[in-house]
Amino acid sequence: MNDWKNMRAILLDLDDTLLDDQYASSQALTAFIDANKAMLPDLNQADLFRHWREVSKKYWQQFERGELSFLEQRRQRVQAFLGQELSGQAADDAFLPYLITYENSWRCFPEVADFFALTKDIPKVIITNGDREQQQYKTKKMNLDFHVNAVITPMDCNYWKPAHGIFQFALDRLGVKAADAAMIGDCLIRDIRPAQELGMRTFQIEPHHPGKNLISALEELGLIT
Repeated sequence: MNDWKNMRAILLDLDDTLLDDQYASSQALTAFIDANKAMLPDLNQADLFRHWREVSKKYWQQFERGELSFLEQRRQRVQAFLGQELSGQAADDAFLPYLITYENSWRCFPEVADFFALTKDIPKVIITNGDREQQQYKTKKMNLDFHVNAVITPMDCNYWKPAHGIFQFALDRLGVKAADAAMIGDCLIRDIRPAQELGMRTFQIEPHHPGKNLISALEELGLIT
């Protein structure tokens, strides 16, 4: 195993790595459905959740390609989900229960505090594909900003995960080589594989799996015994 002193930096994903985004999103969508029942098709909750995932993926990909702004993809998502043509303000109003519940449901995984205590001497950055303003607000509200050197988004470097560029931007920001850093995230395609291709050590988180959490990552990477 590698001694922790040889680890010069850790790159971290945010959603479903540090913060339980699955929980927050589920709570938010339930509130959104309850508030907009009159406009929704007659589907059971499982089908509505599936429909939301489908439209979210479609418009998020357009956002990633630069075809829509963050606000535009949100409004398009709301209209597609509800099957209604809405003005921008009406879409924002319909989405408000989701947004309020989502932000109020943010919570870090239980092991996050111990993880940061154990790695307090190792520089860390968060790299996320989320909107810069929202992700910075999220990290500040959850008191994560105190523990990391930076929160890096595509708006900072013009690269989206899994492009190598966003990882290299983070490494350059910390002044370290890929071989001296580790990437911890939940997504094999967006977090793990590109980091491995650059020569970084990696660990894939599985939310709510006790053997695949942040403390497990430190054990696997040889940072604790």
